[in-house]
Amino acid sequence: MKRISSLFAIAVISVLACSSLGMSATKTDRGGKYFTLSGRVISVDQKARTLLVDDTWSNKLYLVTVPEGKTFKITFGLHMNLAQAGIRQVHPKDKVRIECKRPDSEHLAQLEDGRQAIVVIVAR
Repeated sequence: MKRISSLFAIAVISVLACSSLGMSATKTDRGGKYFTLSGRVISVDQKARTLLVDDTWSNKLYLVTVPEGKTFKITFGLHMNLAQAGIRQVHPKDKVRIECKRPDSEHLAQLEDGRQAIVVIVAR
């Protein structure tokens, strides 16, 4: 009985030690350059190949650049049954989930109405 409790204590200490290493990592190491953006499309610019997306989980706007051949998932909208949608299938008010990549330097875009949006690029 004493041996089982000591093994349990060692296991708990090991788990706590490993988890504290992850928490002590810097923000850039934890987040990395890639993240998943889920939100509602506010506007689509076919010529510039950009989407303005309102993030569901935070109060942020993202200006998403969609390079040629990159796809994403429409979670609610006209083309939500497509496995991989492109810039031509998305419409304003659609809900999307996009694997994004942050540029090398943080960049904010100034919108015509005075708001700022974080510029990101589609990764997939």
